[in-house]
Amino acid sequence: MSFRDDGKVYLEVGVNEVVSKDDNPNVPYGAQETARDVVECIQHGATVVHFHARYDDGTQAWVDDEVSRTVLSTAAGAVDPLAYPSYHGSLEHIWALAKQPPQGTRLLLTPFDPVQHIKRVLWLEEENRFGVISFGPDDPNNANPPYPPELDRFADLGLVPNIAVFNAADMRWVTLAARIGVLRQPLNIKLFFSDRWVSNNDPDPDVIDFLLSRIPAGIDHETVVVPYAMSSAQRCEQLWERALDRGLGIRVGVGDCPWAFPAATNAEMVDRAVDLITRKGLEPATQADLRKRVGAPAATGVSS
Repeated sequence: MSFRDDGKVYLEVGVNEVVSKDDNPNVPYGAQETARDVVECIQHGATVVHFHARYDDGTQAWVDDEVSRTVLSTAAGAVDPLAYPSYHGSLEHIWALAKQPPQGTRLLLTPFDPVQHIKRVLWLEEENRFGVISFGPDDPNNANPPYPPELDRFADLGLVPNIAVFNAADMRWVTLAARIGVLRQPLNIKLFFSDRWVSNNDPDPDVIDFLLSRIPAGIDHETVVVPYAMSSAQRCEQLWERALDRGLGIRVGVGDCPWAFPAATNAEMVDRAVDLITRKGLEPATQADLRKRVGAPAATGVSS
């Protein structure tokens, strides 16, 4: 049963990403500022918070699991911190967080970008499986299997991949992977749209409809629309509106679109989203709702 069946919607927040305080002074740096925003966003109604582990000077802490561990353990003193960090290449910090959980909570969601793992993949319809396009024994693509081994490790550690779909090619792989059981359902999908990043989906609401049409009816999913690196608040609103009209979740945050919302705080962005959601006669899903949806144990610490 999807969130929409219960009159609810998935609300995610991207609090800091790769942008700076010059873009928006409220972008959190460091573990303490980020933990503060995680708490405030959840208290204001967010279902999930996505963050980049960053040091106090704003630089990215891509593989330093201690920064993420501090964010999550600090936030766990006030809320159920259903939050997850980003990654670039290496997932070692994710494995470390799963094996040595932050105090007061456990990591549930993990980032997973097919574009970082899947290269030049073939689909063999007659065999119902993936293959690899190889240009010879020395082709570096041979090291990129069509079935990422990271997916097995996610399952072993009880992690749910939060799947980033940047374009139609990503969506094609995701739906085929779900069809043959490579990705477990319900899928947790993020659709990225941008008027700056040409590798992302075109920020036209009609593209949401196209991408949804690519998901076979039998695939169970919770999908979130993410306006990203957008210049226009109005175009962000159009994407959020279409997403909600189509039964999808939405993501907001000053980390995602600081140029469209140069003075907002993350809590204010959540308030904006909650207002939009409630005007549709809906309410944000809670952390408990998402844990139940993906078959995860209930949180044992402070609840939101």
